Amino acid sequence: MQHAMLQLRMFGRKSSLRRKIILGYIASLLIILSIATIIFFNLILIEERLKFSAVITRFVDTVLEIRRYEKNYFLYRQRADLLQTFNYIDTAVKLVEDNRGKFDLVELPERLDLLQKSAASKKAVRILTRYKVLLGKLDKQRSPLLDKSIRQLGHDITELAEGLSESEREMIKGMLSEARRNLVISVLLLFAGSVGIALIVSAVVIKPLKDLERSMQSIASGRFEMLQIDSKDKEIISLKEAFDRMIREIFSQRDIIRSEKLSSLGTMLAGIAHEINNPLSNMSTSAEILSEEMESGDLEFKRDLVEQIIHETDRARDIVRSVLEFTRDREFRKERAGLADLLTETMRFIRSDLAPHITINIDIPTGLTVYVDKQKFQHALLNLLKNAMDAIPDEGREGRITIAARGEADSEVEIKITDTGKGIPEKIIDRIFDPFFTTKDVGKGTGLGLFVTHNIIEQHGGSISVGSRVGEGTVFTIKLPAQGGERNG
Repeated sequence: MQHAMLQLRMFGRKSSLRRKIILGYIASLLIILSIATIIFFNLILIEERLKFSAVITRFVDTVLEIRRYEKNYFLYRQRADLLQTFNYIDTAVKLVEDNRGKFDLVELPERLDLLQKSAASKKAVRILTRYKVLLGKLDKQRSPLLDKSIRQLGHDITELAEGLSESEREMIKGMLSEARRNLVISVLLLFAGSVGIALIVSAVVIKPLKDLERSMQSIASGRFEMLQIDSKDKEIISLKEAFDRMIREIFSQRDIIRSEKLSSLGTMLAGIAHEINNPLSNMSTSAEILSEEMESGDLEFKRDLVEQIIHETDRARDIVRSVLEFTRDREFRKERAGLADLLTETMRFIRSDLAPHITINIDIPTGLTVYVDKQKFQHALLNLLKNAMDAIPDEGREGRITIAARGEADSEVEIKITDTGKGIPEKIIDRIFDPFFTTKDVGKGTGLGLFVTHNIIEQHGGSISVGSRVGEGTVFTIKLPAQGGERNG
């Protein structure tokens, strides 16, 4: 328990690829949100300044109207002009009073330094109030000094209005320039962040996966080695461990298949010895007769003996070739082959083990072909025939094995191998293709034959199924696809 907890703590200390990716996306999101927030508030400030710029424009227009009616009054002395001037002065004062805080924030040009000794709003209100008072006096009395004071105040308020307008324009220009600068900086930051994230993803994800790909290609070429991946992320480590287990399983199954083939080969040797012994005996007999008849003049008889020797030599050669093809370890390669010929060659390997009370019936249409790896498919057939022979009791009634096939070369081929053996109990029939599962006595089976057979059939893109009744027998059904239906094995 303590060991398990220690492993969990150690695993918990490993960096997590998932956590890195999440943190990376969170960081990117925060950067984007920060930039968006800055741009948003900049736009709000610019919008507010534009609204205030409209107020300044109204203020400037109002001041210009004040000066126009002031000049009209000086020229024509119409009281209506004076009243209009008073109205526009009140409007200008109200604009300033309603926007006092914003007026005070405006930085006036340097030429208006004297006006900046007090707040712009206060100065404007003071000038306008004084201006209105002097205009009121002018309505009752005329004097050059009073006229001059009014004109000077009018000039001051005009200068102030134009200064406010100029400063506001410069402020808006500055804000727009700053917004452009912030936008450029934001784009550069986003680009740099994207490049940084891409480099991080490449280092923590792509590089380990590339290493994994190279290692898997090396293993596919036949080199048995554990994966070498330099990563501390627990997801990559888990993936590596899973692939290592799979690699061990693959090479373990390869060893199992090789072991089963050797076991089958051992069983075959007795049959092969018997098969080769017959042609060798015939050859020896013919050679002895030929030696004895060397002095005779019967050339036709001698020719028959030589042809017999050649025939038996070819027969022995074919047997040896079949054994070599079966035992040679080569790459999986499918080709078109006659099913009856494959079965005939396979029968040679088990003929010596065939008990006298067992007969084999073959029902295969002439010319029926299958698209298979000849060596591996023979191995599968051999396992099924041996299994059928072992299932038939040594004593009692006669046993029979039937091999039947149906199909066309360009469509699915179905092969049935039926025996009249003791059958398989229903409770274990689902386990017969499991590795190392066997119902045979100790020392009489490895429990790998049907497992290997199942793998070989699946490697061909086909399927194998079994049906059985205890005391009546078993039937194995193989279905092979047409050419092109194979799976990569």
